[in-house]
Amino acid sequence: MSPIRSTATTLAAGTVLSLSLLLGCSSQGVSGTVTPAAETTPSAIASASASPSATTASPTASETASAVVPATTAGLSSPVQPEAPANLVIADSVNAAGTVRARSAAGQGELVMIASSSEERGHLEASSNYGLEGEPTYQADYSIMYRAGDQDQVLLKLPAFLFVRPSDQVLEFDTVRFKDAEVYLLAPQYKSGHGLVAYAFAMDKANGEVFPLSFKQGGIVHDTLVYSELPPFPANQNEQLVVHSPEGAGTDPELKPRVYDLDLEKRLFIAR
Repeated sequence: MSPIRSTATTLAAGTVLSLSLLLGCSSQGVSGTVTPAAETTPSAIASASASPSATTASPTASETASAVVPATTAGLSSPVQPEAPANLVIADSVNAAGTVRARSAAGQGELVMIASSSEERGHLEASSNYGLEGEPTYQADYSIMYRAGDQDQVLLKLPAFLFVRPSDQVLEFDTVRFKDAEVYLLAPQYKSGHGLVAYAFAMDKANGEVFPLSFKQGGIVHDTLVYSELPPFPANQNEQLVVHSPEGAGTDPELKPRVYDLDLEKRLFIAR
C-alpha cells in the first residue's frame, strides 16, 4: 500500500500500482497464478455498521461501500497483474480494512469482494483507457469469499489490486444460470479499451459447493475470462457459455463468439 499523498501530488513511480486487466488471462502454468482455496474458516467478520453507507446482501443503486472487520485466512498466490501508469492516479484517503467492494446473494449465503488490508481511495488525474478524469480508484489486498452463516470460505486473493470505477457504488456479481450450477462473474475494472477481465465462480446445485472456475482454450488454462466491453455479454445458450471477444485498436475482430462447455468436476470452462 502506498502512503496517502496530497490530491495535488502525483503518486511516485516507486509506488507502482497493479491493475488486473488488458488481455489479462494469466496461464496456470505461469508462476504466480491463482490457487483456489478450499479452506473454510470461522468468520471473524462483524456485521456492517448501520451508517448510511452500510451495505446489505441486496445492494440498491444508491448503495456505497461499507467497512467491516475482515476475517483472517490462509494466504493464496496471486495472478500476474500488468502495471498501470502510476502518474494517472492521485491518492485521496484511506478506508479501513474490511471495506466491501462487491457482493451478491448466492445460495444460502453471499459472495463478497472485501479489502483484507486498508484501502487507498484516489482518483484519476486525467482520462485514459481505464476511466475518465476524476473517477474513483481503489487499491488494497482484496479477498473474494463465500460467506454462509458464521463461515467464510476464501476463494481468491488479489494482493495490491488496483481498479477504477465510475462511482463508489458496490458492485454485483453477474449471474449466468446453468442446469447444474450457478456461475458468477466479477469484472472490477469497468473499462480498458481491450476488454473486461472477469473472475469466475460456480455454485454446484447438487451439493451447494462454491469454488473458482478457470478457462481452458487451446491447451492453455487461464484464471480469468476476457470479453467485450459492449453487449452482448457472456450468456448461457443451450448449456454453453457464449463469449464475445473484445475489439481493440490494431486487432481483428473474431467473426464468431467463443463457446465453452462447463465441466464442474474439473472446475473448468473448456472452449470448443
